[in-house]
Amino acid sequence: MWFDTWSDLWRVLIITVAIYTTLILILRGVGKRSLAKLNIFDLVVTVALGSTLASIMLSKDVSYAEGALAFAVLCGLQWFVAWLSLRARWFKRLIRSEPRLLFSDGKFLDKAMRDERILRQEVHAEIRNHGFGDDEDIAAVILETDGTFSVIARDKAKTRSAMKDVRRAPEDPVANAKPAR
Repeated sequence: MWFDTWSDLWRVLIITVAIYTTLILILRGVGKRSLAKLNIFDLVVTVALGSTLASIMLSKDVSYAEGALAFAVLCGLQWFVAWLSLRARWFKRLIRSEPRLLFSDGKFLDKAMRDERILRQEVHAEIRNHGFGDDEDIAAVILETDGTFSVIARDKAKTRSAMKDVRRAPEDPVANAKPAR
């Protein structure tokens, strides 16, 4: 059977347009943070929003008002977690990962790579994707909090000031070195 009734199709059409508009307004209200690259918490909220959206659009058991409230609560929780993580260091460490150094000055940091479950081939692929052909040209490869990789060229890493918040492994040759001034 293709569909039950025309009224069911009209309901899906009207509810989908209404809830889509509501979701856009709520996301605009909570700010750009909701639309940024995802960390683990953002991913969970995004999946929950998608599941809620599907339920509202297709289930007669979920009203528009219930769905809009669920969106508002999820976005409000995401805003509150972001707000609290800016004000409480312990909370930030609880919910956010740190960037992790995987490759430093031509050397793979095997313990860090094992901890993050990253293979050498994946690091090499990122180095190539950033336009480099030689490991020796690379000062660092960092696994960022959103799962992306940053590749820093050796000639662009004089003081390494952008790497202050990167978690270094004890095996990192520069971990115990004094920063350049």
